[in-house]
Amino acid sequence: MKYILIGMFILFASFAFAQQKAMYTQYMFNTLAINPAYSTLDESLTFTALSRHQWVGFKGAPKTQTISAHTPIGTSNTFIGAIIVNDQIGEVIKETGGDLSIAQRVPIGTSSYLAVGVNGGLSNFSAAYSANFPQSPASGTDPVFQDENNMRMNIGWGAMIFSEKYYVGVSSPHFYYRDINSIAKTVSQTAYRPHYLLQAGYLIDLNPDLKLKPNFLVKYVNGSPIQFDLNASLLINETLWIGASYRSLDSFNALAAFRITQDFQLAYSYDLTTTALSQVQKGSHEISLQFRLPVRGRDRMACYF
Repeated sequence: MKYILIGMFILFASFAFAQQKAMYTQYMFNTLAINPAYSTLDESLTFTALSRHQWVGFKGAPKTQTISAHTPIGTSNTFIGAIIVNDQIGEVIKETGGDLSIAQRVPIGTSSYLAVGVNGGLSNFSAAYSANFPQSPASGTDPVFQDENNMRMNIGWGAMIFSEKYYVGVSSPHFYYRDINSIAKTVSQTAYRPHYLLQAGYLIDLNPDLKLKPNFLVKYVNGSPIQFDLNASLLINETLWIGASYRSLDSFNALAAFRITQDFQLAYSYDLTTTALSQVQKGSHEISLQFRLPVRGRDRMACYF
């Protein structure tokens, strides 16, 4: 049974990597990972670090770490950003790389903006099946399980409409993603399909000490089921976020974020898996730190998105 479970996980991990990039419960705090235009919502120089440990207790479970930064350029409506991602699935698949992004916003009313952004970068992808499972015949004969070690390039895009009270965005942060050596070929070796994301949120002032922020994120990949995240969070006394969310086909999630100061936040979330994997793992943990610094010439306000 042990080897059957391991084999099933390898197959699942291989399929999941080909069809799905890393997911984040705290996507509302890890914004550059889902939309390069997101940086235009914040007037500060913002740093975010996140670590996700999925399916704790399951050998070879996915682990993802990101470090990102974004800032406006002077007093202009142009914003730049960068993100580094380390993503490991199972004991054989690992990808480490980063993207740079640039976004521009324009006013479309007295208090609303339209923003568009693009991102691009490189990553190193490795899949060492033979080193970890040399006893498996598939590692030497099945093309699905051939060892890989190559550089991949990525180009993405995003657009948003937002104000201080709401945001609506659409993006594909990994729209063009493939092995550099296969660019001239008709079919990419990675057989990757673009991911399309629709995200939105709204801020409701319940009273001077309590704010409600519902969010949703919809993920679409051609050939895979549509997945959506529904989230609602309460901000208490401008200090503590408490929220819950549901991710279709996957989990129920709890989230808490403590704003140590207006510019320094620590957040934690826990995913309770609803699939059959719940029998062999102990949920998923995610922790993030966010730090904001003022930019000369910018009028900073509290950023709730």
